Amino acid sequence: MDRFFNKSTLMALIVAVAIIVWMATGSLTTPNSSSAGAAPQSATRPDRAVGGQNERASVRVGVRHSSAQSISRVVSVSARTEPNRIVEIRGEIEGRVVSVDAERGSFVREGAPLARLDMRDRQARLAQAKAQLDQHRIQHEAALELREQNLTSEVQIAETRARLVSSEAVLEDIELEIARTIVRAPFDGVVQERDVEVGDLVRIGDRIVEFVDTDPIIVVGDVNERNIGSLSAGHAGQATLADGTYVNGTVRYVAPVANAGTRTFQIELAVPNPNLEYRAGITAELEMATDDVFGHLLSPALLTLNDTGDIGVKIVDENSRALFVEVELLRSDTQGVWVAGLPAQAEIIAIGQGFVIDGQLVDTVPAESIAEA
Repeated sequence: MDRFFNKSTLMALIVAVAIIVWMATGSLTTPNSSSAGAAPQSATRPDRAVGGQNERASVRVGVRHSSAQSISRVVSVSARTEPNRIVEIRGEIEGRVVSVDAERGSFVREGAPLARLDMRDRQARLAQAKAQLDQHRIQHEAALELREQNLTSEVQIAETRARLVSSEAVLEDIELEIARTIVRAPFDGVVQERDVEVGDLVRIGDRIVEFVDTDPIIVVGDVNERNIGSLSAGHAGQATLADGTYVNGTVRYVAPVANAGTRTFQIELAVPNPNLEYRAGITAELEMATDDVFGHLLSPALLTLNDTGDIGVKIVDENSRALFVEVELLRSDTQGVWVAGLPAQAEIIAIGQGFVIDGQLVDTVPAESIAEA
Protein backbone atom coordinates (compact mmCIF):
# COMPACT_ATOMS: atom_id res chain seq x y z
CA MET A 1 0.00 0.00 0.00
CA ASP A 2 2.77 2.44 0.79
CA ARG A 3 4.55 1.47 -2.42
CA PHE A 4 1.41 2.31 -4.48
CA PHE A 5 0.95 5.65 -2.67
CA ASN A 6 4.49 6.71 -3.35
CA LYS A 7 4.19 5.82 -7.02
CA SER A 8 0.91 7.79 -7.41
CA THR A 9 2.34 10.79 -5.65
CA LEU A 10 5.38 10.81 -7.89
CA MET A 11 3.27 10.70 -11.06
CA ALA A 12 1.11 13.60 -9.87
CA LEU A 13 4.13 15.71 -9.22
CA ILE A 14 5.54 14.99 -12.70
CA VAL A 15 2.22 15.95 -14.35
CA ALA A 16 1.99 19.20 -12.34
CA VAL A 17 5.52 20.26 -13.30
CA ALA A 18 4.82 19.51 -16.98
CA ILE A 19 1.68 21.69 -16.90
CA ILE A 20 3.54 24.58 -15.28
CA VAL A 21 6.35 24.44 -17.87
CA TRP A 22 3.83 24.23 -20.68
CA MET A 23 1.97 27.32 -19.50
CA ALA A 24 5.18 29.27 -18.94
CA THR A 25 6.41 28.67 -22.50
CA GLY A 26 3.10 29.80 -24.05
CA SER A 27 2.24 26.40 -25.34
CA LEU A 28 -1.38 26.85 -24.33
CA THR A 29 -1.93 29.13 -27.39
CA THR A 30 -1.31 28.37 -31.00
CA PRO A 31 1.53 30.28 -32.67
CA ASN A 32 -0.74 32.08 -35.19
CA SER A 33 -3.64 32.92 -32.93
CA SER A 34 -4.46 36.44 -31.64
CA SER A 35 -5.23 37.14 -28.00
CA ALA A 36 -8.67 38.36 -27.06
CA GLY A 37 -7.35 41.77 -25.97
CA ALA A 38 -5.29 42.51 -29.11
CA ALA A 39 -6.12 45.72 -31.04
CA PRO A 40 -7.68 45.34 -34.48
CA GLN A 41 -5.47 45.96 -37.49
CA SER A 42 -5.21 49.64 -38.45
CA ALA A 43 -5.00 51.29 -41.83
CA THR A 44 -1.23 51.48 -41.54
CA ARG A 45 0.96 49.30 -43.73
CA PRO A 46 3.72 47.14 -42.15
CA ASP A 47 7.30 48.33 -42.22
CA ARG A 48 9.01 47.53 -45.48
CA ALA A 49 12.51 47.87 -46.85
CA VAL A 50 13.14 50.76 -49.19
CA GLY A 51 16.60 51.23 -50.60
CA GLY A 52 17.98 48.70 -48.16
CA GLN A 53 16.64 50.54 -45.10
CA ASN A 54 13.54 49.95 -43.02
CA GLU A 55 10.81 52.59 -43.46
CA ARG A 56 8.04 53.47 -41.01
CA ALA A 57 4.55 52.33 -41.87
CA SER A 58 2.31 55.00 -43.41
CA VAL A 59 -0.15 56.85 -41.19
CA ARG A 60 -3.54 58.16 -42.19
CA VAL A 61 -3.79 61.96 -41.78
CA GLY A 62 -6.40 64.59 -42.56
CA VAL A 63 -5.27 67.36 -44.94
CA ARG A 64 -6.62 70.70 -46.11
CA HIS A 65 -5.58 72.37 -49.34
CA SER A 66 -4.28 75.92 -49.02
CA SER A 67 -3.45 78.45 -51.73
CA ALA A 68 -1.12 81.39 -51.18
CA GLN A 69 -2.57 84.90 -51.34
CA SER A 70 -0.91 88.30 -51.74
CA ILE A 71 -0.89 90.27 -48.50
CA SER A 72 1.15 93.07 -46.95
CA ARG A 73 3.93 92.10 -44.59
CA VAL A 74 3.37 93.75 -41.20
CA VAL A 75 6.04 94.85 -38.73
CA SER A 76 4.56 94.65 -35.23
CA VAL A 77 6.29 95.98 -32.10
CA SER A 78 5.34 96.81 -28.54
CA ALA A 79 5.02 100.55 -28.03
CA ARG A 80 3.72 103.32 -25.75
CA THR A 81 2.09 106.69 -26.29
CA GLU A 82 3.99 109.89 -25.57
CA PRO A 83 3.16 113.61 -25.87
CA ASN A 84 4.11 115.43 -29.03
CA ARG A 85 6.20 117.81 -26.91
CA ILE A 86 6.59 118.75 -23.28
CA VAL A 87 8.16 121.94 -21.94
CA GLU A 88 8.93 123.48 -18.58
CA ILE A 89 7.99 127.16 -18.54
CA ARG A 90 10.34 129.01 -16.19
CA GLY A 91 10.49 132.52 -14.89
CA GLU A 92 12.31 135.00 -17.13
CA ILE A 93 12.05 137.88 -14.66
CA GLU A 94 11.69 138.20 -10.90
CA GLY A 95 8.30 138.92 -9.38
CA ARG A 96 5.55 137.81 -7.04
CA VAL A 97 2.60 135.80 -8.39
CA VAL A 98 -0.53 137.94 -8.36
CA SER A 99 -2.86 135.58 -10.24
CA VAL A 100 -3.06 132.01 -11.55
CA ASP A 101 -5.02 131.72 -14.79
CA ALA A 102 -4.83 127.97 -15.56
CA GLU A 103 -5.37 124.95 -13.34
CA ARG A 104 -3.73 121.55 -13.66
CA GLY A 105 -5.22 119.51 -16.46
CA SER A 106 -6.81 122.49 -18.21
CA PHE A 107 -6.44 123.01 -21.95
CA VAL A 108 -4.99 126.41 -22.89
CA ARG A 109 -4.72 128.02 -26.31
CA GLU A 110 -1.43 129.42 -27.56
CA GLY A 111 -0.78 132.90 -26.10
CA ALA A 112 -3.36 132.62 -23.32
CA PRO A 113 -2.11 133.59 -19.82
CA LEU A 114 -1.07 130.90 -17.37
CA ALA A 115 0.00 133.15 -14.48
CA ARG A 116 0.81 136.83 -13.79
CA LEU A 117 3.62 138.49 -11.81
CA ASP A 118 3.51 141.89 -10.12
CA MET A 119 4.69 144.99 -12.01
CA ARG A 120 6.84 146.45 -9.19
CA ASP A 121 8.45 149.69 -10.52
CA ARG A 122 8.20 148.70 -14.16
CA GLN A 123 5.43 151.19 -15.04
CA ALA A 124 7.51 154.07 -13.68
CA ARG A 125 10.56 152.91 -15.60
CA LEU A 126 8.43 152.65 -18.72
CA ALA A 127 7.28 156.26 -18.39
CA GLN A 128 10.87 157.38 -17.84
CA ALA A 129 12.12 155.48 -20.88
CA LYS A 130 9.42 157.02 -23.08
CA ALA A 131 10.29 160.52 -21.89
CA GLN A 132 13.99 160.04 -22.58
CA LEU A 133 13.21 158.67 -26.01
CA ASP A 134 11.14 161.76 -26.85
CA GLN A 135 13.92 164.04 -25.63
CA HIS A 136 16.65 162.31 -27.63
CA ARG A 137 14.48 162.24 -30.74
CA ILE A 138 13.93 166.03 -30.53
CA GLN A 139 17.67 166.65 -29.99
CA HIS A 140 18.59 164.53 -32.98
CA GLU A 141 16.05 166.23 -35.25
CA ALA A 142 17.36 169.66 -34.17
CA ALA A 143 20.92 168.61 -34.93
CA LEU A 144 19.88 167.58 -38.43
CA GLU A 145 18.30 171.01 -39.04
CA LEU A 146 21.45 172.77 -37.87
CA ARG A 147 23.54 170.68 -40.26
CA GLU A 148 21.53 172.04 -43.17
CA GLN A 149 22.59 175.53 -42.06
CA ASN A 150 26.19 174.41 -41.51
CA LEU A 151 25.87 175.24 -37.80
CA THR A 152 26.83 171.82 -36.39
CA SER A 153 29.39 169.12 -37.01
CA GLU A 154 28.98 165.49 -37.98
CA VAL A 155 30.35 164.48 -34.60
CA GLN A 156 27.51 166.21 -32.79
CA ILE A 157 24.96 164.61 -35.11
CA ALA A 158 26.48 161.18 -34.41
CA GLU A 159 26.26 161.78 -30.66
CA THR A 160 22.55 162.68 -30.83
CA ARG A 161 21.87 159.62 -32.98
CA ALA A 162 23.64 157.36 -30.46
CA ARG A 163 21.58 158.76 -27.57
CA LEU A 164 18.39 158.22 -29.60
CA VAL A 165 19.25 154.59 -30.41
CA SER A 166 20.20 153.92 -26.78
CA SER A 167 16.91 155.30 -25.46
CA GLU A 168 14.99 153.18 -27.99
CA ALA A 169 16.79 150.06 -26.68
CA VAL A 170 16.00 150.99 -23.07
CA LEU A 171 12.33 151.36 -23.92
CA GLU A 172 12.26 147.98 -25.72
CA ASP A 173 13.88 146.31 -22.71
CA ILE A 174 11.34 147.61 -20.22
CA GLU A 175 8.44 146.78 -22.56
CA LEU A 176 9.75 143.21 -22.90
CA GLU A 177 10.16 142.94 -19.14
CA ILE A 178 6.57 144.07 -18.62
CA ALA A 179 5.36 141.57 -21.22
CA ARG A 180 7.13 138.79 -19.30
CA THR A 181 5.11 139.50 -16.17
CA ILE A 182 2.34 137.56 -17.94
CA VAL A 183 3.35 133.90 -18.37
CA ARG A 184 1.68 132.70 -21.56
CA ALA A 185 1.15 129.30 -23.22
CA PRO A 186 3.78 128.75 -25.94
CA PHE A 187 1.37 126.55 -27.96
CA ASP A 188 -2.00 124.83 -27.64
CA GLY A 189 -1.64 122.36 -24.81
CA VAL A 190 -2.51 121.13 -21.34
CA VAL A 191 -1.14 122.18 -17.96
CA GLN A 192 0.50 119.02 -16.63
CA GLU A 193 1.93 120.54 -13.44
CA ARG A 194 1.78 123.99 -11.83
CA ASP A 195 4.46 124.88 -9.30
CA VAL A 196 3.28 128.30 -8.08
CA GLU A 197 0.40 129.79 -6.14
CA VAL A 198 -0.70 133.36 -5.59
CA GLY A 199 1.86 135.10 -3.38
CA ASP A 200 4.83 132.92 -4.35
CA LEU A 201 8.03 134.72 -5.27
CA VAL A 202 9.35 133.68 -8.67
CA ARG A 203 13.01 134.18 -9.50
CA ILE A 204 14.66 133.88 -12.89
CA GLY A 205 14.86 130.19 -13.78
CA ASP A 206 12.19 128.95 -11.36
CA ARG A 207 9.74 126.48 -12.90
CA ILE A 208 6.21 127.86 -13.11
CA VAL A 209 4.34 125.34 -15.28
CA GLU A 210 4.98 122.01 -17.03
CA PHE A 211 3.10 122.22 -20.31
CA VAL A 212 2.37 119.36 -22.74
CA ASP A 213 1.12 119.06 -26.29
CA THR A 214 -0.76 115.83 -27.08
CA ASP A 215 -2.04 116.69 -30.55
CA PRO A 216 -0.79 114.65 -32.26
CA ILE A 217 -0.19 111.86 -29.77
CA ILE A 218 3.00 109.96 -30.53
CA VAL A 219 3.21 106.15 -30.50
CA VAL A 220 6.84 105.19 -29.87
CA GLY A 221 8.28 101.72 -30.44
CA ASP A 222 11.58 99.95 -31.10
CA VAL A 223 12.06 98.05 -34.37
CA ASN A 224 14.74 95.37 -34.80
CA GLU A 225 17.51 95.71 -37.35
CA ARG A 226 15.98 93.08 -39.65
CA ASN A 227 12.84 95.15 -40.31
CA ILE A 228 14.04 98.75 -40.02
CA GLY A 229 15.17 98.91 -43.66
CA SER A 230 11.59 98.69 -44.93
CA LEU A 231 10.36 101.68 -42.87
CA SER A 232 10.78 105.41 -43.41
CA ALA A 233 9.23 108.74 -42.50
CA GLY A 234 5.83 109.19 -44.13
CA HIS A 235 5.00 105.48 -43.88
CA ALA A 236 1.44 104.69 -42.80
CA GLY A 237 0.93 102.79 -39.57
CA GLN A 238 -1.68 101.67 -37.07
CA ALA A 239 -1.67 101.13 -33.33
CA THR A 240 -3.92 99.25 -30.93
CA LEU A 241 -4.06 100.91 -27.52
CA ALA A 242 -4.35 99.05 -24.23
CA ASP A 243 -8.13 99.59 -24.11
CA GLY A 244 -8.57 98.12 -27.60
CA THR A 245 -8.86 101.45 -29.40
CA TYR A 246 -7.51 101.27 -32.96
CA VAL A 247 -5.81 104.41 -34.32
CA ASN A 248 -4.11 105.35 -37.59
CA GLY A 249 -1.13 107.62 -38.09
CA THR A 250 2.00 108.43 -40.06
CA VAL A 251 5.62 107.64 -39.22
CA ARG A 252 7.34 110.95 -38.49
CA TYR A 253 10.73 109.73 -37.26
CA VAL A 254 13.00 106.72 -37.72
CA ALA A 255 16.17 106.71 -35.64
CA PRO A 256 19.33 106.77 -37.82
CA VAL A 257 21.39 104.98 -35.14
CA ALA A 258 20.48 101.82 -33.19
CA ASN A 259 20.29 101.67 -29.42
CA ALA A 260 23.66 100.33 -28.31
CA GLY A 261 22.14 98.00 -25.72
CA THR A 262 19.20 96.50 -27.63
CA ARG A 263 20.33 96.95 -31.26
CA THR A 264 16.87 98.33 -32.06
CA PHE A 265 15.82 101.55 -33.76
CA GLN A 266 13.27 103.94 -32.26
CA ILE A 267 10.33 104.83 -34.47
CA GLU A 268 7.57 107.39 -33.89
CA LEU A 269 4.04 107.28 -35.27
CA ALA A 270 2.11 110.57 -35.15
CA VAL A 271 -1.63 110.06 -34.55
CA PRO A 272 -4.03 113.04 -34.86
CA ASN A 273 -5.62 113.83 -31.49
CA PRO A 274 -7.70 117.02 -31.91
CA ASN A 275 -10.13 116.12 -29.12
CA LEU A 276 -7.33 115.00 -26.77
CA GLU A 277 -9.06 111.64 -26.30
CA TYR A 278 -5.79 109.68 -26.42
CA ARG A 279 -3.51 110.10 -23.43
CA ALA A 280 0.25 109.77 -23.13
CA GLY A 281 1.82 106.89 -21.23
CA ILE A 282 -0.48 104.10 -22.49
CA THR A 283 0.92 100.80 -23.77
CA ALA A 284 0.14 99.96 -27.38
CA GLU A 285 0.84 97.51 -30.18
CA LEU A 286 2.29 99.29 -33.22
CA GLU A 287 1.83 97.77 -36.68
CA MET A 288 3.20 99.00 -40.00
CA ALA A 289 2.58 97.30 -43.34
CA THR A 290 5.64 97.06 -45.58
CA ASP A 291 6.10 95.10 -48.82
CA ASP A 292 3.58 92.71 -50.37
CA VAL A 293 4.30 88.97 -50.05
CA PHE A 294 2.48 85.70 -50.69
CA GLY A 295 1.20 83.98 -47.57
CA HIS A 296 -1.18 81.31 -46.31
CA LEU A 297 -3.96 81.91 -43.79
CA LEU A 298 -3.90 79.11 -41.20
CA SER A 299 -5.31 78.26 -37.82
CA PRO A 300 -2.72 78.85 -35.07
CA ALA A 301 -3.31 75.23 -33.99
CA LEU A 302 -1.52 74.03 -37.15
CA LEU A 303 1.77 75.63 -36.13
CA THR A 304 4.33 73.31 -34.57
CA LEU A 305 7.98 73.26 -33.53
CA ASN A 306 10.77 71.03 -34.76
CA ASP A 307 13.55 69.57 -32.61
CA THR A 308 15.61 72.78 -32.84
CA GLY A 309 12.70 75.02 -31.81
CA ASP A 310 11.94 76.44 -35.27
CA ILE A 311 8.28 77.24 -35.91
CA GLY A 312 6.70 75.63 -38.92
CA VAL A 313 3.88 73.64 -40.49
CA LYS A 314 3.65 69.98 -41.52
CA ILE A 315 2.53 69.38 -45.09
CA VAL A 316 2.37 66.43 -47.49
CA ASP A 317 4.82 66.60 -50.41
CA GLU A 318 4.41 65.20 -53.91
CA ASN A 319 5.79 61.84 -52.74
CA SER A 320 3.08 61.43 -50.07
CA ARG A 321 5.56 62.07 -47.30
CA ALA A 322 5.14 64.30 -44.27
CA LEU A 323 7.39 67.34 -44.50
CA PHE A 324 8.10 69.98 -41.85
CA VAL A 325 8.43 73.43 -43.46
CA GLU A 326 9.76 76.35 -41.44
CA VAL A 327 7.54 79.43 -41.82
CA GLU A 328 7.67 83.14 -41.08
CA LEU A 329 4.78 84.71 -39.19
CA LEU A 330 3.54 87.69 -41.20
CA ARG A 331 0.61 88.88 -39.12
CA SER A 332 -2.45 87.68 -37.25
CA ASP A 333 -6.09 88.71 -37.30
CA THR A 334 -9.46 87.38 -36.19
CA GLN A 335 -9.41 84.73 -38.95
CA GLY A 336 -6.06 83.20 -38.03
CA VAL A 337 -2.35 83.70 -38.73
CA TRP A 338 -0.69 84.54 -42.04
CA VAL A 339 2.57 82.70 -42.72
CA ALA A 340 5.17 82.77 -45.50
CA GLY A 341 7.54 80.01 -46.58
CA LEU A 342 5.08 77.37 -47.78
CA PRO A 343 4.65 76.37 -51.46
CA ALA A 344 2.08 78.32 -53.45
CA GLN A 345 -0.20 75.26 -53.30
CA ALA A 346 0.13 73.20 -50.15
CA GLU A 347 -1.56 70.18 -48.60
CA ILE A 348 -1.59 71.07 -44.91
CA ILE A 349 -1.76 68.22 -42.38
CA ALA A 350 -4.68 69.41 -40.26
CA ILE A 351 -5.39 66.18 -38.34
CA GLY A 352 -2.71 63.79 -37.15
CA GLN A 353 0.29 66.10 -37.50
CA GLY A 354 1.44 65.09 -34.03
CA PHE A 355 1.75 61.40 -35.04
CA VAL A 356 4.05 61.72 -38.05
CA ILE A 357 7.71 62.58 -38.39
CA ASP A 358 9.57 64.35 -41.14
CA GLY A 359 9.85 62.11 -44.23
CA GLN A 360 7.28 59.53 -43.12
CA LEU A 361 4.84 58.09 -45.67
CA VAL A 362 1.22 59.11 -45.10
CA ASP A 363 -2.20 58.19 -46.42
CA THR A 364 -4.22 61.38 -46.91
CA VAL A 365 -7.94 61.94 -46.59
CA PRO A 366 -9.80 65.27 -46.45
CA ALA A 367 -9.74 66.64 -42.92
CA GLU A 368 -13.44 67.47 -43.18
CA SER A 369 -14.36 63.81 -43.63
CA ILE A 370 -12.54 62.86 -40.44
CA ALA A 371 -14.13 65.75 -38.54
CA GLU A 372 -17.61 64.74 -39.75
CA ALA A 373 -17.02 61.14 -38.81
